[in-house]
Amino acid sequence: MLKQSALALFFAAATFAHADITPLDCTQTGPDEYKLSYTLTGNTHTVEIFASTNAQQPTGSALLKTGESTVTLHAGKPGERVFFFLKADSGEQREISIRRLPLEGTPNFRDLGGYETTDGRFVRWGLLYRSGVLTYLTPADYSYLSHAGIRVICDFRTPEENAAAPETWIPNDTAKHMALPIGTDDKNHNTNAAMQQMLATNPTPAQLRDWMTKVYANFAFTAAPEYAEVFAELKNERLPLLYHCTGGKDRTGVFSAFVLLTLGVPEQTVLNDYALTNRYLREANPAAIKKMTAASGSSASFMAKLTPEQQKAMMAADPEYLRATLRAIDAKYGSFDNYRRTELHVSDADVQTLRKRLLNN
Repeated sequence: MLKQSALALFFAAATFAHADITPLDCTQTGPDEYKLSYTLTGNTHTVEIFASTNAQQPTGSALLKTGESTVTLHAGKPGERVFFFLKADSGEQREISIRRLPLEGTPNFRDLGGYETTDGRFVRWGLLYRSGVLTYLTPADYSYLSHAGIRVICDFRTPEENAAAPETWIPNDTAKHMALPIGTDDKNHNTNAAMQQMLATNPTPAQLRDWMTKVYANFAFTAAPEYAEVFAELKNERLPLLYHCTGGKDRTGVFSAFVLLTLGVPEQTVLNDYALTNRYLREANPAAIKKMTAASGSSASFMAKLTPEQQKAMMAADPEYLRATLRAIDAKYGSFDNYRRTELHVSDADVQTLRKRLLNN
């Protein structure tokens, strides 16, 4: 068995100039059972698979050495987050974990790790988390999350939403809580009130999609100060960091796009990550969805009166909504990079620092 220090050096020697292990997926199939699937390309014929509760490095000896592209493994203990490290015979190392955390109290809590950038690097696991409302976390959820070491929690919800579903977190935890409400005042054009007025007109699904597209396009301009504050925490290396709204889709989805684009993740990958909300909410327990909807405050009563088609237009993570934001940025600023510099206050030097910190190099 390799000692931990020697094992760390073993993995540190791996390079990320190419991706011979791709695509990579991890699904939890039991309390301590995981299914890994991937494709071995190039000069890669076998991989050694290690596991750890530490997101940054494996511990212990390899669980398996295999040339198979799909494997089922037992690792960790029930209630633990497990990260897998794949070391190829060609020298490449890849890391993978489950993306959506199996929490009882919120259905859309997920890790931004593992996404590949345009220069062949990957977002590190266990540093950036996005979620919906945290009000209904259970003691089991607290136990699961206590190992994540989250240092900052950024809440994009309005005071009304927080009154309807007050923020909760791990008891006696020392994480910094930041209220960064989006959609609360004239600066943000009273988004919630405008939505209620619009819903009262019994709009068609097409009208709702058009409204959502315009709302998203406006996020880039009205919510930039709040998003900039989250970037300030990232620049100050306040990691791991969690940000969330009520559903974990709209305000959270836009910020996820901004941080992934800043790290060099391609736009199509960003849109695909945004659309994952559809899958996770579809798979969620109906009771969790009901609680999440109720957490939206006065808007919940309006949403309850909508037809299923209208609700789908409002609740769907339609990539076109997010794409509208990115095209609005291009139209006004010429590029996302110009917007990032002027509105998010993230300089080119900051980008290099964040990439060094948040990407596997």
